[in-house]
Amino acid sequence: MESMAQRLDVYRSLDSRHRTAQYVRAGIIASCLSEPTRNGVLVTELGNNGDVLNQIYTKGGSPYEALSSFMGVGFELSVQDIGAYRPSEVRARCTSCGNGRIVRDLDLKTANEIDEVPVVPLFSCRSCGKRFYSMSDSYLRRLIEGNLHMFDAADLKEKQNSSDAFIYTVKEYIVRVFAAKKIGRLAIEK
Repeated sequence: MESMAQRLDVYRSLDSRHRTAQYVRAGIIASCLSEPTRNGVLVTELGNNGDVLNQIYTKGGSPYEALSSFMGVGFELSVQDIGAYRPSEVRARCTSCGNGRIVRDLDLKTANEIDEVPVVPLFSCRSCGKRFYSMSDSYLRRLIEGNLHMFDAADLKEKQNSSDAFIYTVKEYIVRVFAAKKIGRLAIEK
């Protein structure tokens, strides 16, 4: 019986970061980045605009194993070695200087320098240094569902009564936290 898995090219850089070619899953064009950190592996699924769709952090294992697990049985990974790692492209403009050279903060470090992974993805303008966070509703929903243990009974009841209102409340809290730190919300261009 022939395999029904889709072949997906994976590019391994010198620092062991693994980035997939673009693929389509659930009607969304995406790519995936799996990178070693000091204490584990971070797998980040990126939309074709550079926005973070999902992030999974695991302790131990290899970038290839984590990527393979994240992609699942529908994909057959074909790894090719490449040279130096190139940062993810993000389609956004800096609200301070107007430049379009926005990158993930983690892309400004080598893989072995990553010792902390932010729960909310952070970005920086390569021209002026202005920092941004990115938080789509779908990313926030996944984050909440994966961390229900962090909420008290009243929060969970609000979530059960109106998931959209609960998401709005959490999002407003996040906006206030980042505003206090003078970190703006990244406006991804569609």
